[in-house]
Amino acid sequence: MAGAAPSSWHQAYARFFGPTVWISGRLSFPRKYLLIGLLVLAALGTLSAPLLDQLRKDVHSTATERKGLDRIAAQTQLLGDLIRWRSALLGGSAAPALSALDRSVSAQAKMARGDGLSAGADRLEQAWRTAGGAGDTPQVRFAASTAVINAVLALIRDEARVYRLNVDPELDAALDMLSDRLPVVIDTLGKQHDALAIGGTDIASYALGAQVVLTESAPAMRAGIAQLSGSGGSLSGRLDRLLAGIARQQDAADRSLGMPSALGELAQIARANVASAQELLQRVQAEVDTRLARRSARLQRFQWVIGLLIAGALGAIGYLFAGIYISTLRSLKSLSDGTERFCAGQFDARITLETHDELVLVARNFNTMATEFGRLLGVIKRQNETREAELESQVRLRTAELADRNSELRRAAQRVAEELDLARNMQQAILPQTFPDEPSWSVSAAMHPARELGGDFYDFFALPDGRYGMLVADVSGKGVGAAFFMAVSRTVILDLALCGLPPEQVLARANDLLCERNPMELFATACYAVFDPADGSLRYANAGHHAPLVRRAAGPAEVLPCARDIALGVLPAMDYSGIDARLETSECLLLYTDGVTEAFDRNGVAYGDPRLHAWFEATPRDAGAADLVEALVASVAAFVDGEEASDDLTCLVVCRKSGVCMEDTPPSGAEARPPVILGDKVELLHHRLPSRVEELAGLAEAVEAALPDRPDLAFTANVCLEELITNTIVHGLGGAPDHEIEVFVNRSEAWLEIIVKDDAPKFDPFAEAPTPDLDLKLDDRPIGGLGVHLVKTMMDIAHAYSDGNGNLIILLKTLQASTSSQA
Repeated sequence: MAGAAPSSWHQAYARFFGPTVWISGRLSFPRKYLLIGLLVLAALGTLSAPLLDQLRKDVHSTATERKGLDRIAAQTQLLGDLIRWRSALLGGSAAPALSALDRSVSAQAKMARGDGLSAGADRLEQAWRTAGGAGDTPQVRFAASTAVINAVLALIRDEARVYRLNVDPELDAALDMLSDRLPVVIDTLGKQHDALAIGGTDIASYALGAQVVLTESAPAMRAGIAQLSGSGGSLSGRLDRLLAGIARQQDAADRSLGMPSALGELAQIARANVASAQELLQRVQAEVDTRLARRSARLQRFQWVIGLLIAGALGAIGYLFAGIYISTLRSLKSLSDGTERFCAGQFDARITLETHDELVLVARNFNTMATEFGRLLGVIKRQNETREAELESQVRLRTAELADRNSELRRAAQRVAEELDLARNMQQAILPQTFPDEPSWSVSAAMHPARELGGDFYDFFALPDGRYGMLVADVSGKGVGAAFFMAVSRTVILDLALCGLPPEQVLARANDLLCERNPMELFATACYAVFDPADGSLRYANAGHHAPLVRRAAGPAEVLPCARDIALGVLPAMDYSGIDARLETSECLLLYTDGVTEAFDRNGVAYGDPRLHAWFEATPRDAGAADLVEALVASVAAFVDGEEASDDLTCLVVCRKSGVCMEDTPPSGAEARPPVILGDKVELLHHRLPSRVEELAGLAEAVEAALPDRPDLAFTANVCLEELITNTIVHGLGGAPDHEIEVFVNRSEAWLEIIVKDDAPKFDPFAEAPTPDLDLKLDDRPIGGLGVHLVKTMMDIAHAYSDGNGNLIILLKTLQASTSSQA
């Protein structure tokens, strides 16, 4: 009974796929793939046909709307001529030529009949004939001419329905204004004056009723113009001028009721308003036609895109099927040839397939069978008493080989771990570790990589004019490549920033440099800001990074406006936007990477922007920048609760403290910044070494002994000294071993000072070292270029001097934030 369930499941499976198995068993491989291709072709055709048909209908509908728009344009032109003709009949202005009007009326009636509007065409022609034989009284002429104009207005509305202008969901209000509102407004503007001109109580009441029409048309016309807002403010301005003219005309009409002498002013205003309304109508017609033309072009392009996608899909499927067919035939031939050779007596024959499909199992089983068959033949030929000894010897040999390989793997893993640890220490060493904590402001930052090496980085440095540059960036990717790109990006941005360029130019030039040398096609998002502690002014630029977050003194956390320009290293010759802001007292600025907001807990929930804003708003107002950085890192760690970090976490905080008068703070500007003075420095080391490279080991031990409490500084100093002294020996002294080099290591409360003295000819390693080409292999790079580049990155100040008797190199690195502003 236990085996009944699998057996019944197998029978059901066989019955379900029985028809397809039967068909497959009676078709060759080419016919199988042909059948599948036809089915795929039929499915694509069935799925794409409705979409293509709908696109064709949309294109036809747009063309129909444009044709209807042309019809309405001609009819509105006739409407204007008829309005002027009506005014001329009443003696108000010069009349258009009747022959031209007669031809226009006949042409419009003919086109209307062609569009199936025979009733409207007959009504227009009948009204025109009646108007030609109207009586002599002004009232009769007014009524007859108004009947012709009403027939044209009705024809315009009918044409709009024929050409489906009233069902366009995107331009319904604009098309309604063209086919109904504006023609009625034009007619009403002229009719109001004409009605008042002929006088009479009924006519005057009729003319006053036009005010209601004009007033009610204004919202509809504004809605129509709003749909065309993409054309700028020209249409809105013309509509405003027209509505202002309508208001003046209504005022003039009111005055003319009690003062007939005002009819002359009303006539002038009415003619100007009619002309303004006709001009607005023409502009709206042109804009609507342009919109429809763009829509038609867009739909036609979409038709081509769909067609090309379908063709591309069919080509790709055909190409894929052909490749599968060729690969399958090749695998079958290899199986056939291998079995034939084995059956012919070649017992060492083996089958190798270059695919990963199920035929590999057949080849593997064949090879296993052939191997086992050969082994059995060998066993039969050998004596039974030697079989066990030989097997034991093979086991011992294999065990020894595995032990050797395991030992090699352990040593390789240890070397990789040591190298990663060294790289991690170097990466941390190039980032600032101490920050200013002034009476009026403070700054702090931290970077916690998700792996051994991170792609995030930050920087904070003094600029020549008394301001400070601060940077937070995130390199795409992880590992060694991202870490190296991080070091290059930081150095490029730092060098440009120290030239005094504004943030937007720093990012633009850095982007061009990184695009030139980016073999791994990495990129970096960055936010670089320049902060003036004297007045709290801030100018920043953004390259695809998170916008800066500021906590106001009143409490709320706000996102500063940000252009979010493209990341660095993606496209050259890009422009970046610089934005100005101000950091008031008791306010804090936060720059961060997505390792903060995209930290996930065990349920996959992100830390997120709302939680970050809430944390920032709840921070104490008297907390310093270092406390805020530590609190943010702790908040994220508590949220993820031990889960593995998905990305590097980096943040930088600047705080302006409350209760400090800015007049007491040091003035800004390059002229107000004193040079670095180490008045309280203490000499930690004075070491003399011959100009031989092997003497560097003793110098390294002496530096470590001089800085027992700061192994990080000792590491940084030894890296820089090894590079600079090696350059001096090789390039400055030409390898001569009979010279002496002196090294001084001094320390003050704020700085670590390193001085290297030699008696070589004038030699400046910072100026003469070639710029490192990161695209070259390590053995092909010029000596000293990458090392000097590393020295400039790890030190805050690095200068070389020559007085004719030798060279002097001075390196400075900050120890405390209180004097970093003097750097």
